[in-house]
Amino acid sequence: MIVSAVVLVLGVVAYGFAGARLYNGARHEGGALHSSQWWMGTGLQAIGSLLVMVARRSLPLLLVQATSTAGLAVTAVIQHVEGVDRLTRKSALAIVSLVGGLGLLGAATIPGPASTIRPSHLVLLVISLAVCAAGIAVTMPGLASGVLAGLGFSVGAIAARLVIGDQVHPVWIFWHLPLANWLCGFITAAGIAVGQVHLTRGLARHAAKPVLGAMYLVETVFPALVGLTILDEHPRTGMGVFVVIGAMLVLLGSWDLLRNSKEGQAIAEPAV
Repeated sequence: MIVSAVVLVLGVVAYGFAGARLYNGARHEGGALHSSQWWMGTGLQAIGSLLVMVARRSLPLLLVQATSTAGLAVTAVIQHVEGVDRLTRKSALAIVSLVGGLGLLGAATIPGPASTIRPSHLVLLVISLAVCAAGIAVTMPGLASGVLAGLGFSVGAIAARLVIGDQVHPVWIFWHLPLANWLCGFITAAGIAVGQVHLTRGLARHAAKPVLGAMYLVETVFPALVGLTILDEHPRTGMGVFVVIGAMLVLLGSWDLLRNSKEGQAIAEPAV
């Protein structure tokens, strides 16, 4: 578990640097694809996603998903150092709230046992993915785009947790993986892709705050509910209230960072 925690921290740091590089690269006069910083940010985002996926093997979904939002704090600090977007006292308090909430979650939650992928898992994931995919055909307000983006990324996170957490069928021995594991792998990729579509469309048509705020809320709450109900994750005895407080501190800190950034554009990308 210690190794997973270290890997998770490294993934969050990668997310944070990715956000800063993507922000600079997106404003390249020749377009993002012509910017070395944009490509560097994209690469760091991919590295962060892989590291976070490894961390899901032994850490609770709620903790991993909530900790991923700490990339916002890393990006904010980097941009302060670079002079892109100076931290205010309120932003610093938001970072304290975010880190403190994560500390509470880490102390109060217990990862569920590894289990073989069950039909009930696949039914939930397929239905959720279908809802996200159907939403692509509909023009919707920013809040709804954020909700569906968060749902898509949550589907990817839950499916990845099932694949990487199956200790009976290690993912690196892929030629022995059952069909259910392959299906979960496909759902992981599809959930991330659909979530990215909703996020991109939402940010292109609406203000960043409602889109990103709704996305991070769903990304934290939905996997937590799945973990508590079908993955047998639960708070430590007598610490349920601290899970609630920790999650609230994380969400409030994330929202304040989004609100005090340049409409959240600098930290819109790392979402898996």
